[in-house]
Amino acid sequence: MILYSIVPPEIVFGNFDWCENQKQNYIEVDYCGEKVVVMPLSNNRYMISRVISTSPKAFLNPKLMPGNIITGTF
Repeated sequence: MILYSIVPPEIVFGNFDWCENQKQNYIEVDYCGEKVVVMPLSNNRYMISRVISTSPKAFLNPKLMPGNIITGTF
C-alpha cells in the first residue's frame, strides 16, 4: 500500500502500543477437518475467531461460524 500524504507518517500511523494491550492468545487448530483460529476461554472451551480454508463448504458450515464456542483439547 502506498500512501501519498502531506501528513507525517508518525501522525498517520500513530502509536501502535494500544495493539499490544489488545493482543489475545490465538491458536490455530484442526476442527471438523478444517483449520480454524480459536481464542482460549476456560475449561477446554474455545471461541472460533476465523476459518482458514479454500473450500466454500467450510464457510457454509454452521459449526465453523466465527463466534461459536467449541470444546476440546487441542
